[in-house]
Amino acid sequence: MPHTDFYEVLGVDRSASQQEIRRAYRRLVRELHPDSPEAGSASADRLGAVFEAYAVLGHPHRRAAYDQALRRAEAAFSLWAGMPEPRSSAWPPRSVFDEPDPDLLRILFRWFP
Repeated sequence: MPHTDFYEVLGVDRSASQQEIRRAYRRLVRELHPDSPEAGSASADRLGAVFEAYAVLGHPHRRAAYDQALRRAEAAFSLWAGMPEPRSSAWPPRSVFDEPDPDLLRILFRWFP
């Protein structure tokens, strides 16, 4: 499931105050409400995302937990960002047993025909 940044959904900065978050939420709800003349066909999905974002960012405890989860995710991503992509020819790693050599199997498992 792709991650949606709730700050981007509401169009506010991460350092925004609770008042700024509330103002952005109310503005978006007015714009995206189905009875609004500016509302388009995709506004219902976006309105649901706005509701979800405000449910998290509108409460200080939930917002603190969300910010902490964002920081952890960004730290984990930065650890893996420098890793090279696996090459298709070298991935998955090959094993000795992928193409069995009869002589090797005879030695390893004492198979004598």
